[in-house]
Amino acid sequence: MAKTLPRNADVAEQLELLSDILELEGEAAYRLLAYRRAPGIGKTIEGKIVEIVNEGEIRALTKHKALVPPDVVEFTRLPGLGPKTARKIWQELGVTTLADLKAAAKAERLRVLPGIGAKLEERIVKELSGKRKAPEEVRPLLGVGLPAVQAVVTVLREHPAALEVSDAGSVRRRKETFRDLDIIATASEPAALTDYFTKLRWVEKVAAKGESKATVVSNDGLRFDLRVVPAGLYGNLLQHFTGSKHHNVALREDAVRVGFSVSENGVKDVESGEVFKTGSE
Repeated sequence: MAKTLPRNADVAEQLELLSDILELEGEAAYRLLAYRRAPGIGKTIEGKIVEIVNEGEIRALTKHKALVPPDVVEFTRLPGLGPKTARKIWQELGVTTLADLKAAAKAERLRVLPGIGAKLEERIVKELSGKRKAPEEVRPLLGVGLPAVQAVVTVLREHPAALEVSDAGSVRRRKETFRDLDIIATASEPAALTDYFTKLRWVEKVAAKGESKATVVSNDGLRFDLRVVPAGLYGNLLQHFTGSKHHNVALREDAVRVGFSVSENGVKDVESGEVFKTGSE
């Protein structure tokens, strides 16, 4: 199982963290721009997303995290402290923890560095003395979810039991944000594909598991739902799990008006009772 990320981050935050650490090490600014744009741009970022999916963490992030004390990265989150100032505090004063930073600011030792004065020291002490506000819970962005779910779909398609595998849900609709990542599949052995899905290296937690469906949480906090369905219903279920709740309700209401009943199990002619199923959209 891959290592848990140091922050409850999504893929974009992992790239941002790598960028912050590289900047603390003095990396040239132009080389950091790609990491601070939306993920999925260019082969470099694409390769790093594949590393996250396969190994749980970007290899370069694993390497560079060992070179920079964890709290030094947190220095840059404080008001008035950017990466350059944080690097000076770390390398020139030997301050490596938030507790030491607070003590140094109280003792007025930070002001020996250019750009740091009494007001900034006071602000640091105040910030570190108060209760740090927890970050608001936000829905991850499409730029994070789309490459992540597509990478998982690719991995699942390589399994011998897999027949059809596709992303579904809000990410397939290209909605700007998402709550979880839906995957629909058909398989010669549903239980084998489901078991394989729950044992991928980046899986941090198996929230639910059955013979034909499972929910897992990745080590960077993304939630994936897999449902393995009968081949003859693949098209119906793909439509059902891609459409939004409001879309599906509207579709069913329209169907009722013309004598049909629509569900994930097919399209039923209410008068004859015949059910139409499809293996594709």
